[in-house]
Amino acid sequence: MNKISIALMAFVVLAFFSCEEKKKEPQKPPVDIQVLDEIPNIIEAHGTIGEGSSMNVMEFLGDDGDTVYIRVPGQAVMGGVRVGDEVQVVYNVSEDDVFASVAVNLTSLQHLWSQRGADGREQSLELNSGGRATTYNMSVDYDSWEVQAGQLLLRVPKRIGDEAPAVVDTFEIMQLTTDSLVLMNGDFMTEFERYN
Repeated sequence: MNKISIALMAFVVLAFFSCEEKKKEPQKPPVDIQVLDEIPNIIEAHGTIGEGSSMNVMEFLGDDGDTVYIRVPGQAVMGGVRVGDEVQVVYNVSEDDVFASVAVNLTSLQHLWSQRGADGREQSLELNSGGRATTYNMSVDYDSWEVQAGQLLLRVPKRIGDEAPAVVDTFEIMQLTTDSLVLMNGDFMTEFERYN
């Protein structure tokens, strides 16, 4: 072999080994995107119970002027369904159905609720319209209340000069009837009765 051939072969071999082989990126499996036909919307709203209500369907007249017919399974409405009553409801909207996950009859909740304390004395919690709360002979003083997501929120007033934010106690409403209110906060359960 002559010198030129050897030099040419050396150049080709050197070029071959000096070129970095491109690394192929692993092929990702094709993404299978499934379009959902219905995505349920969860809505919380305040309004009143309309005359078109029945045992299983509540005609809900929202504060925004909308009328929605909501299917109410079994005990979904705490405090019952009575025409004209104020209600706070959480409902799901799908393509073919509207149903309540929880609803609280605020008119049924707005009363003076009493119980016997550990010392035997009567203590009471009064829930008034407009979200005003008053306590009598209780260890905690509440000044306001509201219902969110089916839970009763009771607010302890912030004292003048107190830098800490106002305390809000959250209670799950376990039962609400014409004469009974059962609340749960963590492991603590308390029961009130209505006498008026």
